[in-house]
Amino acid sequence: MEPGQVYRVGALVTELRTLLEASYRNVWVEGEISGLATPASGHLYFSLKEEGALVRCAFFRNRRAGSETPTEGMQVLVRGQVSVYPNRGDLQLIVHHLEAAGEGALRRAFEALKRKLSAEGLFDAARKRPLPRYPRIIGVITSQSGAALHDILVTLRRRYPAARVVVFPALVQGAGAANELCAMLERAGDFPSMEVVILARGGGSLEDLQAFNEENVARAIHRCAVPVVSGVGHETDITIADLVADHRAATPTAAAELVTPLAAEILQDLRRQQVLLLRALERRLDEARQRVDHAAARLVHPAERLARHRLQLDGLLRRLQGHTREVLTNGRHRLRLCQDSLRANNPRRALAWQRQRLVEQHRRIAYLGRASLADFRRQLAGSIDALRLLGPGQTLARGYAILRNADQQVITSAREANTGQNLDALLTDGTLSLTVTGKTPE
Repeated sequence: MEPGQVYRVGALVTELRTLLEASYRNVWVEGEISGLATPASGHLYFSLKEEGALVRCAFFRNRRAGSETPTEGMQVLVRGQVSVYPNRGDLQLIVHHLEAAGEGALRRAFEALKRKLSAEGLFDAARKRPLPRYPRIIGVITSQSGAALHDILVTLRRRYPAARVVVFPALVQGAGAANELCAMLERAGDFPSMEVVILARGGGSLEDLQAFNEENVARAIHRCAVPVVSGVGHETDITIADLVADHRAATPTAAAELVTPLAAEILQDLRRQQVLLLRALERRLDEARQRVDHAAARLVHPAERLARHRLQLDGLLRRLQGHTREVLTNGRHRLRLCQDSLRANNPRRALAWQRQRLVEQHRRIAYLGRASLADFRRQLAGSIDALRLLGPGQTLARGYAILRNADQQVITSAREANTGQNLDALLTDGTLSLTVTGKTPE
């Protein structure tokens, strides 16, 4: 602007508009929708406001694809270009995109962190560690008051009661949740003889699951000394923790099932190992006998040496038999433990309780049925009385008659009958056949 230069109004507005559109071509603004107008043209006009400030916005129809439909009072995040409306000289924001505030920003942060960690290789399948087949100690990191912990403990007791479960309580949402999760992951990794860790919580919105989308939690999972299984949210919820973890389960219960074998599978494996061991023992004994026989056949007078070999063979046999008995005893002991656990969880108690509930429900249904039938009978009796009072029988009893033509249609007016026409007169105790001989006007 030159000193002393005088602008015309149109030129000033045009220059301001050019400067603003060039300087603020693609800005993000957060605020509350106010004064929303939806004319028939399909364009939207509203203001974004906060305490002490307001900016007018125009959201044209051709820009609305892929954006949310705003409502009055809605907190939103918009992207657009700052401009000036020449006709009034008003500052306005031409909106190119609109979304609900909060979750949109979290989603962009999620995608940015996902790209960063993927580029670093934290999601690579090659670094995923296998789970132990029969874990002795299982760690659980979750909220101590949440339903997820209960579901996990019930599943672990049902499927694999032999495992020791160590719970590391931590916040799973809100301020400080990410730091607590990191601390518990470090503690679980350093816990003596820890073999696998479950990181879990129930479902929720993207904001509720934000602690599991933090970078420090992802790196803590990556650093953990033992395999980590994530069971965060529901099946459709995907978090950064799920992508970094060694294994991902759809729910907390599924995570507990993933890290444990079934007791029936353990028993089957024990029986299979028993059969293999017995076969191996028999094979070794046969081989030893063959070697002794071969040596005996080659020696002419090896009595002392053969006796020594037989003693050694008998010792080996006793050791093998003792070892076999020990293995079988241990297997039977573990089998009894599993059977005791199965008996402790016998479903007969639940069935008895359900039978009692069924009997009570049957009694209640029978009672309600009798009550409903009595009500229906009372209603039917009332309807019969009303029909008796409102029906034609009472009227006929007072001396009136109902006239009907040959088609059994009721005659209600003299205009409906013709001279010479045959009619029936319905009385209270019978019917009279009549012939119309004439009509008299009313």
